[in-house]
Amino acid sequence: MTLSIAPLVRATLPAAVTFLTAIQLLAQPAGQPLASGREPGTQVEKDWVDNRWSRTDVGPFLASNLETPGANIAKGLSIKVGANAEASVAYDTAACAWRAGWTGGFLKFDAGRFGLIGAPKISGTVSFAGGKDAGWQGVNARYTGLHLSGNRVVLEYTLDDIRVLESPWFEGSVDAPAFSRTFEISPSMKELTLALNSPSKNANAAEATARRSISNESVSLRHGTNTLQLALSGTTAEIEQRANGQVLIHFPASDAPRKVALAFAVTPSGSSPALESWLRKSSPPANLAALAQPGPARWLPELKTVGQRGLDSDIFAVDTLTVPYANPWNALFFLAGVDFTPDGAAYACTIHGDVWRVTGIDDKLGSLSWKRFATGLFQPLGLKVRDGEVFVLGRDQITRLKDLNGDGEADFYESFCNLIQTSTGGHDYVTSLEKDDAGNFYYADPVGAHRVSRDGRTKEILGTGFRNPNGLGASPDGKIITAAPQQGTWTPSSQICAIQPGGYYGYGGPKITPGRPLGYDLPLCWIPHGIDNSSGSQVWVPQDKWGPFAGQMLHLLWGRCGAMLVLRDAVDGVNQGAVIPLSIKLLSGPNRGSFHAKDGHLYIAGSTGWQTSAVKDGALQRVRFTGKSVRLPVAWHAHSNGLTLTFSQPLDRAAAEDAGSYAIHQWNYRYSSAYGSKDWSVADPQKEGRDDVVVKSAKLSADGKTVFLETAPLQPVMQMEIKYSLNTANGAAMKNQLWLTLNKLDAAKR
Repeated sequence: MTLSIAPLVRATLPAAVTFLTAIQLLAQPAGQPLASGREPGTQVEKDWVDNRWSRTDVGPFLASNLETPGANIAKGLSIKVGANAEASVAYDTAACAWRAGWTGGFLKFDAGRFGLIGAPKISGTVSFAGGKDAGWQGVNARYTGLHLSGNRVVLEYTLDDIRVLESPWFEGSVDAPAFSRTFEISPSMKELTLALNSPSKNANAAEATARRSISNESVSLRHGTNTLQLALSGTTAEIEQRANGQVLIHFPASDAPRKVALAFAVTPSGSSPALESWLRKSSPPANLAALAQPGPARWLPELKTVGQRGLDSDIFAVDTLTVPYANPWNALFFLAGVDFTPDGAAYACTIHGDVWRVTGIDDKLGSLSWKRFATGLFQPLGLKVRDGEVFVLGRDQITRLKDLNGDGEADFYESFCNLIQTSTGGHDYVTSLEKDDAGNFYYADPVGAHRVSRDGRTKEILGTGFRNPNGLGASPDGKIITAAPQQGTWTPSSQICAIQPGGYYGYGGPKITPGRPLGYDLPLCWIPHGIDNSSGSQVWVPQDKWGPFAGQMLHLLWGRCGAMLVLRDAVDGVNQGAVIPLSIKLLSGPNRGSFHAKDGHLYIAGSTGWQTSAVKDGALQRVRFTGKSVRLPVAWHAHSNGLTLTFSQPLDRAAAEDAGSYAIHQWNYRYSSAYGSKDWSVADPQKEGRDDVVVKSAKLSADGKTVFLETAPLQPVMQMEIKYSLNTANGAAMKNQLWLTLNKLDAAKR
């Protein structure tokens, strides 16, 4: 019987940060990581040891992985209970089951990698543990969300089609802990059985008892040298203890709703005064429907900042919506998603569990207001607004946040989609919530890329074989879904994949089929690791915005804090792509981007993490297209005897038709279990290095925008680099480079 009737369990504390790291943190400017601005390749593990999260007021609950005595919970929900948060309890939302209760603290956060890789641990003394087999028996339990009112959390779930509200609380003292669970159960035509705990491994755990009907009274059950005291108020139920130590509560069928409260305590012997006191004051049980109504705002005041407009000297200007790094709750701003409601407000999520509402967004950004809208989410790495409602992607579920009383704070955290297969692995993130015009959602996780139906009740896997994909994109019509795996084992370099139904993109080793001779499906394009060491999402420019970029795809460079233009090409239905760096430099690694429907600008939510050139923990920035002259390629096409490049404006003919204006190199990578790959010659696959591709001639089209670079016969190649130094027809310099992948070649161009 794992009720902690054995000696009380002292939770393990995480390793402390070093003395040197502690001194560094004290001297650290607000919002600035230890490795601020350093080259990603020079950063090591100690640069990401940062325990600031331990100083954050995370709110009344936190969703996370959590290890409790007898149960390692993938979808854990830790809740503070008691008038002064003297104790905490943990639920498993996948099973709608109570797992543990403890006193003496809430959670301890691992200092490694900003607390984002090691799961939180219980802080304090576990006084009651249910174990992995506790919970409702013989029914399909589905968690539907939680209501937040003041210092109370009310959980909502269904047992088959039976709706249940439940709220935990602390009834005793730290020295004599006791916990309660109050239920409101809708009518049911069958008996419902709740197991308080798992069977004990001790064969002589308890004396079996017959079912005993109780109502507004308490009972004591012997278990070894300890006593489990239970008290029940409200609806009559039956209590049973089996010989294996498992305690069951049976609720008979009823055609009327029921309200019942259950309190319990473990004592060395005798009764619990706390439970006797609770029983006297707990009849009838609390009205959970009323308790679930919104309470007063918690996160006040709103925080004011002044934004900064960037210079309009280039085709893009980058403005900064200044983040309130210093705030009353020591909340961290590792931003990971942003989108907008119809009233123009921005909603941005942070990886440590918050959502913030940002208002006052105008041209000058002179008076911004930041309101803490939600807390306690499980590493949210994506946010989208659909039909005016805010949806957030966590590792456990997609949550729909509802502000029911209009005070700027979420009151109902609805489990919109709980189909995510949550892992307890530290690096198994669930990332990049996107949507299409039909209202379907998309995300990526260690399993693959997924599409979630508009109602959130079904999902499908679109493609697999992606290594640590932080980036994903969805075209507005949902016909093109992309993912961006990170370099590592079985992923020789960063890449962008245009996912084909059932596609497999290599991570995990080769899966050779007649249609997949290489063991993996071809990506849209590879990107050199030195150019893109860690990817963010892909963003589609609206069809009526940003001039020559309209309708194009952008790729966010998380590690390099920048962005690229993605140019797609296709030959006989085989896709391939090229990327071109853009003059966009950001304060943090861009995770997600969204275009604002009202002003037409791109807003980017960014963060640090590890191996990134970020100079801030996170940032919310705006990228404006200034309308200045664009001097970049906007299309390309591959032929067996060369390449066509189409530019945004006419070129100077003399420079464009000078073969010396171009330099082309090509190379392949090795697909293997090694971490990443060197560059390997195409001409001699056993030779390390890159091959020159000679430009035999260059010919400009009549309109002056498209140039054909004739080369020796080409063949498919994983990576090609093209550098050019040209002039526009009116004499402006054009100098840049692009990287592309040749998957299939069109017929020779004549």
